[in-house]
Amino acid sequence: MEIPPSFKKLAATRGTGAAGAVPANTVIMFAIGGYTYSIKPNPWHWLTSKEAAEEMAVKVAKWPQEYGCDGIDLDLEEGAGSNKIAGPNMVHFIRKLKQLSPNMIISQPTYGWPQVQAEIDVINASWDSNGKSQNLADSIGLMVYQGTQSLNYVKNFDSSKRWQGHPISASTPNNAILLGAKGVTSSSAITQLAQASVRDNLLGIMVWYASVDNGFQYKQAEQWDASINDDSIKGYKAAMQILKQGMNAVPRIYY
Repeated sequence: MEIPPSFKKLAATRGTGAAGAVPANTVIMFAIGGYTYSIKPNPWHWLTSKEAAEEMAVKVAKWPQEYGCDGIDLDLEEGAGSNKIAGPNMVHFIRKLKQLSPNMIISQPTYGWPQVQAEIDVINASWDSNGKSQNLADSIGLMVYQGTQSLNYVKNFDSSKRWQGHPISASTPNNAILLGAKGVTSSSAITQLAQASVRDNLLGIMVWYASVDNGFQYKQAEQWDASINDDSIKGYKAAMQILKQGMNAVPRIYY
């Protein structure tokens, strides 16, 4: 697993004040996987055994020093994520990584309805039924991107009472749950998500996606990039102020 040169180059701009640089207070997360990479290869070679997972953890533990990131986003989706060996070995990977680099932030994305076994395994291993952290994942991000619909899925992961046999046994604390939002979400919906985050003590908003100027464009039937939509840009700027004022601290901003 190699880091693209562009990741290191962008991370190195943090706090420099140069045009297009990452702001000084921004948390930089490197995403591992994604939809396409979860389909092929399957399985991920470093999730085929505990030994392979721990060996990869040794490598990833060096990333903050080598590449300037603060953590990783484990985007293991359908395909490789449904392989029965993936979840247990991902837990081995995270546990070893936390031993080696305890300050690294680890975020686990999940569909609104939990359906990828590896994601479920990581979430259930990360908190107990009372919401006590097991020192594995630090947060989850709801991959629900239409309007304010992610709010409807918090109950699948928080302390809400769920029916017997529900795939999620953990109670993820509200302050470890990120709401999903499409990059081109309307400013009014973005405001509602920010206000709900403050009201319900949620971690904030996970945006998919906002590219740098003239940067990568994710191929969708419709354009998702926040950087091309003035109303969305206005909404995210306003949301940041709501989050800062409501949480009395600088919230995490995920790149």
